[in-house]
Amino acid sequence: MQLKRQLGLLSLVGFIFAFTACAGKYSVKSYPAGSKVYIKDVQSQEKKFLGIAPLQVQEESKLGDVFFLIFEKQNYRTKEVMVKVNEGESIAVATRLDPLTDDEKKAEELAANEEKKPDQQKPEDKNKKPEDKKMEELLAEMQELKLRVALLENTSSFYKDALFSPRLSGGMPSVDRDRADKVVGLVFQGQQAIMKGDYQKALDQIDKALQLDEYSNNGWLLKGSVKYLMKDYQGARLAWERTLKLDPYNKVAYQYLSDVYKKLNLGPLPTNGTEMRYPASNVEIEERKKVR
Repeated sequence: MQLKRQLGLLSLVGFIFAFTACAGKYSVKSYPAGSKVYIKDVQSQEKKFLGIAPLQVQEESKLGDVFFLIFEKQNYRTKEVMVKVNEGESIAVATRLDPLTDDEKKAEELAANEEKKPDQQKPEDKNKKPEDKKMEELLAEMQELKLRVALLENTSSFYKDALFSPRLSGGMPSVDRDRADKVVGLVFQGQQAIMKGDYQKALDQIDKALQLDEYSNNGWLLKGSVKYLMKDYQGARLAWERTLKLDPYNKVAYQYLSDVYKKLNLGPLPTNGTEMRYPASNVEIEERKKVR
């Protein structure tokens, strides 16, 4: 289930990499064994089933040097492991899955049942039992968690050519390459800090990356996500507005900005296709700046 996958993203991922001189094999284990293992391309977001852990698979060269392994098992939190490996290297990856709590299991069951029900008018709060209210509060927290996890997942999808701003790629090729590598390295360190829950360190690394490339819309997108995870919603708003200034067609930033506008009581952004096109998205942003 998607909710279980999302819950696992916020847990600390423990993994072990072992590099050998032999090329082209991934050895994958989970504790407990028997989890479903998927591989996800950070560029295309394509998710492919590999098999049941423990297993060995051949190298996927088309995935490049950064990709995710996803571990799913019933009654356990799903985990995503970011893998960074040089072409031709063999790796061993092992991760321990955390069991769902009783509340999480109940929330999952309730959410699954709610999805099956047609829309019904909710009873008045005064008629609700205390346990019903508690479960609704838990579900509300789950929805918040859902967005926070989506931020972690979607903003970790980068690769070198996309991350580095084309507006700064007019100099000597070697200079551009060095700068691009530095930006990618800083953002990757930021992503690792996010996975460990060290949001301030992540923000520091991303800010350094943006100092090197202030036109990186993906850098601003990631900064907005970190700000949101730190519950700095105004900071998230500013970063995502900057993202849309640089890339008015960025649907991910558009949706996240709409969500944070709702949280700040500024109203969601329009969902009509025409209104989402430039310069309409920027017009919507300017309108909300008037009520800051």
